[in-house]
Amino acid sequence: MKKKWFFSSFLIFNLLLFNFSTFIFADSFEPAPNEQIKTTIRNEFNLKYLDSLSSVKSEHGLEEKENFENAQLSSGTAYYKISDDANSSELVFAGYIFSIKLNNINIGTIYSNNDSGSWEIFNITSDINNEQSFVATQSSLKEGEDVKLVSDVRYGIDALYIHGIAGERVIDLNSNNPTSGSLHAEKTIFKSVFDEKIKSIKEKRAASPTKNGVLEMGSGQVNFTEPEATSNTLPVILFLFGVILVIPVLFVLTLILKTR
Repeated sequence: MKKKWFFSSFLIFNLLLFNFSTFIFADSFEPAPNEQIKTTIRNEFNLKYLDSLSSVKSEHGLEEKENFENAQLSSGTAYYKISDDANSSELVFAGYIFSIKLNNINIGTIYSNNDSGSWEIFNITSDINNEQSFVATQSSLKEGEDVKLVSDVRYGIDALYIHGIAGERVIDLNSNNPTSGSLHAEKTIFKSVFDEKIKSIKEKRAASPTKNGVLEMGSGQVNFTEPEATSNTLPVILFLFGVILVIPVLFVLTLILKTR
């Protein structure tokens, strides 16, 4: 009887532990890709994309004598995008980006994800990503702070999200030189302001569907220099709220005067 009880308790404990671990690590990932992912992406790049990229190498700034066969990939960095949820501005893990380098010069970017169930390249662009800014910021973080690289073409966002003891803030990288690693402080906004801007863009897009009923996702970008516009109804609401507060006070004062 004791053995059965012990076995049952042990089984239940392990099931609870497994479920707890699954809950904790369901969305976990490494901030940099492991060797298996890097090898997969590197092999796919070499086998499927070298020839096609060589035919448009001028778009990547390569000279006639240069070619992608000598290109190297960076070690890779995790990046985030805005949640697809219409009511959320949450940053969700999207995959890994890899810089394409030739003679230590960035000439393009690889975007990879595992949406299909296995890691693969889903986009290659001649744009220079902000891995260097990310690495530079990561090395200068204060204790207890963390940084995430955010890249979402749908919102024109290339940014760093920093959170820690000093609060949450988002730094725009579009105005920075990706090769310098320097950041402009004036392009920094609080995460709460960033959330409001994303919410505003999503609401505008949801109110303007295309003829086919598909939501417009290609227009509207986050502005890091202007605060989110205050609703025109706010002054009216504040006025009415003030009136509601004043009425009881006037009523009490009237009663006091009548009793004198």
